[in-house]
Parts: sequence; structure tokens; C-alpha cells
Amino acid sequence: MGTLIELGNCTLDVLRDLAGRPAGQAIAPMSVSETPEMPLDVKEGIWTARHNLEAVLVYATTQLVMGLSKAEVDPMGGEMETDDQHSESQRVETIKERKSRRPSQTLTERLRRGVTGEMAVDLLSLLNKAKPVIAKTKSSLGPADVDLTQVLSNFLHERIRTPS
Repeated sequence: MGTLIELGNCTLDVLRDLAGRPAGQAIAPMSVSETPEMPLDVKEGIWTARHNLEAVLVYATTQLVMGLSKAEVDPMGGEMETDDQHSESQRVETIKERKSRRPSQTLTERLRRGVTGEMAVDLLSLLNKAKPVIAKTKSSLGPADVDLTQVLSNFLHERIRTPS
């Protein structure tokens, strides 16, 4: 998750820089030895950076929520056992093992919640920083593009208890 958030922040920095330039400007000046092809312009760079940022935000949001959902479904982190395969003594032994592991798993659960909370806050921060930059790109790309940041922010707030 940290890598995705860092990738999102770096892409946001690139997008912020490109959004401050005129849409028709070339990103890099053409050298004399280059063919007179159309150089990569700011508008294409904005489009690429914005779509990359949105993909990272969607992926990070869904991965965070899926990770939490998996932990809620299987809090013990173990496999489900079938009653047909175990005798009564094996079931009693399994229950004893789980009870003996419970204190360390409680600590693990607290750590997971703390890390998840930090990641959720970092992701929400990235989403909030991206909103005005993405709004600024609409002047170059046109208003037809949909801003996903509010949708992702709402999704995250619905699935994870985070400070607003």
C-alpha cells in the first residue's frame, strides 16, 4: 500500500507540473537531429499522468478495502475446517491452540488496524490533494472526463471508518 501511495504522490507531482503549462507546449524541445514528428505535448502528458494517477487511486482504494474485508471474514487467519475430516479430539485440540494464540493475535489485530488507519488517512490525503489538480486538468482535457476522486473518497468513507 505504501508503494501505491508513493506512486500516486509522484504522479500527482508530475500532473501538477504539467497542469501549470499551456496545453499545446512541447514537454521536451525537439533537437535539430530529430525528425519533424509531432513532439509529445503537455496535453498528452496530462492525459497520461491523470489516467495513471486515477488507476493507482482505484487500485489502492480497492486493495485497502479488500484487505480489510478479508481480515473481517477470517479474523483468525486460519483455514476453515470441515467437521467430517476431524475427530472430536482433534477439534478440541484445535480450539485449545486457537485460545493459546489469541493474545498475540489481538496484538496483531491492533497493529493491523493501526497500519490500516494510517494507510487510509494517507490515501484520503492523496485523494484530497488530487481533486484540485484534476479539476485544473479539465481546461486542457475538456470537461468530458469524469473526476473519480470524489467517488473513491466516498467509497473509502463507506467501507472504512476514517476521520473526515
